[in-house]
Parts: sequence; structure tokens; C-alpha cells
Amino acid sequence: MKFISTLIAVATLATAGTSYAADRQLHLRGEVTAASAGELTIVDRKGVKTTVQLPEKAQVLDVSRSSQAAIQENSFLGIAAAPASDGKIRATGVMIFPEAARGMNEGHYPWDNIEQGTMTNATVAKVIKKSSSTELEMRFGGRSQQVMLDKATIYGQFVPGDRKLLVVGAKVMVIGAEGADGKVHANAVLVGRDGFMPPL
Repeated sequence: MKFISTLIAVATLATAGTSYAADRQLHLRGEVTAASAGELTIVDRKGVKTTVQLPEKAQVLDVSRSSQAAIQENSFLGIAAAPASDGKIRATGVMIFPEAARGMNEGHYPWDNIEQGTMTNATVAKVIKKSSSTELEMRFGGRSQQVMLDKATIYGQFVPGDRKLLVVGAKVMVIGAEGADGKVHANAVLVGRDGFMPPL
């Protein structure tokens, strides 16, 4: 039951929490430099420091490294990607969802991982092996999207986590929003295990 409730809460991967305006939602990626029961300080890859409020309702996900070998037909994936040729996209990061999360935020939409980035949450219809890469045919809502995997693609998987993971040095992705008080409030925190940065 805890697992299911965590997955429902993490639907914030694509939408802001209901208590915040949608146009103020954000994704913050970086390293924890200070942590307390109610706050995290995070420095992003550009060196920008942000203090994040951590409400009791904020969920924590334990994200570990995975591999392309874990992907097969009918897997449900979240794929952060950049534009490629011929209408395809190149996966920069892939999250392999547990079965209980199948269908969560299904679709293809803009994502802020990179300039012109996209997110595709969908089911693998076909795995096409090529000499230098692998292509996935992803299907969602009667549509399809071709995705290219290559040597630079990073793979992860997640399970419900504990706040004990939120320590100095942890690599995290915060999904949250700027509140009316001007502060950043977390809805969910994806925490990479053993120094792994969540690939979304």
C-alpha cells in the first residue's frame, strides 16, 4: 500500500502539486550540500545554490543504476530525450518503471532536462538492435515514437525511499514548485543511490 501511495504522489514527475500554480512548477537537479528535517540545500551543475523546503508530505524515491539489458518488449519507461534525425529522439536518460507504476503520466511532452528536451512515458512495443545503437518503438494512447539508445544513455530504476537517504553529498532531482512565499517546496525527491544522479 505504501508503494502504491508513493507512486501516486510521484505523478508530480509531470505535474505540479495541487497546492501550487502550474506555471511555477520546477525540477531541480544537483547535489545536497546541507540537510535537515525540513530543508535541503542543493547546488546544481552550474553552481547555483537553492534551499528547498521539505514538507512532511514530500515523497522520497530511491533511484539506483540499471542497464539497457533490463529493457524488453512491454516494459514501461520514462525517457528523457533530445531531438535526433528523421523525427526520432535520442534518449539521454531512461527510468525503468516498476509494474505498479505502469501508465503513470503516459504520453510525450516537453521536458527541461536539456534544450528542446522531451519526456516520453510509454510502453516498449518493439526493440530493434542495430550495430551502433538500439531503437525502441514506444507506444502510448494509440500513438508511437521512435527512440534511439546509445552508449551515452543512462539507465535507472526506483523504489520507495526513506528520508535517511537525504544526506550531504547525495545526488538528487527535486520535483516541486515555488510557493506563494517565494520559497521552493518539494513534492518529491528522487535520490540517487551510491552517488548516482537520477537520469531524468
